[in-house]
Amino acid sequence: MQEPVGFRDHLYTVDAAGDRNWVYSNIVRGRFFRRRLVVAYVLMAIYLAMPWITIGGKQAVLLDITNRKFTFFGAEFWATDTLFLMLLLGSLGITLFFVTALFGRLWCGWACPETVFLEFLFRPIERLIEGNAAQRKRLDEGPWNFEKIWKKATRHGLSALCAWILSTTALAYFFGSHRMIEMITHSPTENLFPFVLTIVFLLVFGFQFGWFREQFCTVLCPYARFQSVMLDPNSLVIGYDVKRGEPRGKVKGGESNGDCVDCGLCVRVCPTGIDIRNGLQLECVNCAACIDACDSVMDKVSRPQGLIRYDTENRLQGRPTRIFRPRIVVYSFVLLVYVSLFIHQLVTRNTSEFQLVRATHEIPFSVLGDGEIMNNFEARISNKGSQDLTYTLEILSPAGLKVILPASPYPVSASDRRSVPAFIEFPRHLLKHGKFRATVLLQASDGAKVSQEITLLGPESDDDEDEDDEREER
Repeated sequence: MQEPVGFRDHLYTVDAAGDRNWVYSNIVRGRFFRRRLVVAYVLMAIYLAMPWITIGGKQAVLLDITNRKFTFFGAEFWATDTLFLMLLLGSLGITLFFVTALFGRLWCGWACPETVFLEFLFRPIERLIEGNAAQRKRLDEGPWNFEKIWKKATRHGLSALCAWILSTTALAYFFGSHRMIEMITHSPTENLFPFVLTIVFLLVFGFQFGWFREQFCTVLCPYARFQSVMLDPNSLVIGYDVKRGEPRGKVKGGESNGDCVDCGLCVRVCPTGIDIRNGLQLECVNCAACIDACDSVMDKVSRPQGLIRYDTENRLQGRPTRIFRPRIVVYSFVLLVYVSLFIHQLVTRNTSEFQLVRATHEIPFSVLGDGEIMNNFEARISNKGSQDLTYTLEILSPAGLKVILPASPYPVSASDRRSVPAFIEFPRHLLKHGKFRATVLLQASDGAKVSQEITLLGPESDDDEDEDDEREER
C-alpha cells in the first residue's frame, strides 16, 4: 500500500515499542557517492596529516591547553587573545547561518566528521567483513556460531585499530605529534594522563561508530533542530518531486501513473533510514544517497533523472527561487564585518605584551637612605612572536624616575613569558597624598611598544597632613 506523503510523529529508527530499529543501508555508487568519496578521503588525509605539518617551525594546528597556547597555521595565539576567539567564533556562527541558508545541510552530508568517518571508514569495514545489508541483518539476527563470532571479532578488531589511530591523532592536536610519539614508545605509567585520555577517546569512538551511529544525527545533534530556523523555501535541499512522482506505483504494462515506481531503494540506501518522499525531515543529512539510488532506477525504466534531486523547496513546487534575499544580505554583511575585523586585528597585532603588578602589598614602598622612594613590582613580559627579543622599561611621565631590572635590555625567548622583578625609584616630592600616577613604556628590540599606567605609593608628607587639617577646620 502506498505510504502517504506528509509529516510523522516518530523517528524511523524507533519502533512503536520504543526499541531501536537498526539501519542496514545499501550503497549505490552513483555520481554523488564518488564525489563524496573523494571529499571524505581528502578530509581524512588532512586530519591525519595536520599534526605532522610544520609552518614556521611550529605544528600547523596545536591546541596546547596546558600552556594556554594555540597555534593555527603558523600563527600562535595565547589565552589572553580573547578578542580573536570572539571574532573567530562569531565568524564561524555567521558562516553556519549563511551556508545553511544557501546550501542547506550540505555540511552534514559531505564534511561532518560523523558522516565522513562512519560512512567512509567504519561502515566500509563492516561491509567488507559482514557483507551487504541483507547479509548483515541476517548475521545479526542469527545465532552465535563460528561464522558470526569470527566476523564480529574481525570487524570490531579492525574498527578498534582505526579508532585508536583516530584517537591518537586527536591527542596529537593537544600534546604535539612528536610528544605523542615519545609517549607511545614509553611505558603508559610514565604518561598516565595522556594514556587514560587515549583510552577514553578510543571508547568514545568505539561507542559512537560501533553502536550509536546515526542516532547522534537524529537524537543528539542540535544542528538538525536549528535547520528549521535557518532554512527557508529558497535554501538548497534534497527533495522529492511530488508533482512528477505521484501517484507512485509499480510499472504495469510499461507505464505507471507517476515516475516513482515505489521500489523503496531510496529508503534502503538512506544512512538514517528515512523516506525522502515524505518531505523535508530533521534526520536528512543531505548525503545524496537517495539521489544516486533514484537516478539508477530512472535509468533502468528509461525515465529522466532528477525525480529526487538537489533543489529548493520553491522550485520543487513550481515557484521561482530567489538567491539574494534579506537574510542572505544580512548574513553577508555581518560575516564581512567579522572577517574584516579579524584580519585587521591579526595584521596589526602586537606580539609583545607586558603587565606591571605590585610584588607585595604588605610593604608597598621603601624609603631609601637618600630620601628616595622605591616601589617593588613584577614585570610580566610576553613574547608571542617567533623571534627572540630583548626589552627595556622606561618611565614616560613624569620625568626623574628610574627603573631597575636584573638586566637591561632584558632577553625573552620566542613564544615565552617571563616574570621579572622591577624596582622604580622616584623623588619624594612627586607624591600627592602618598601616591601619584606614572606611565611606563615597554619597548622591544623589534620596535614594538606597549605602555601601562601605574600607581606609585609612598609616605604622606607633612604638607599633605596640613592640607587635611585645614580641610577639617573648614
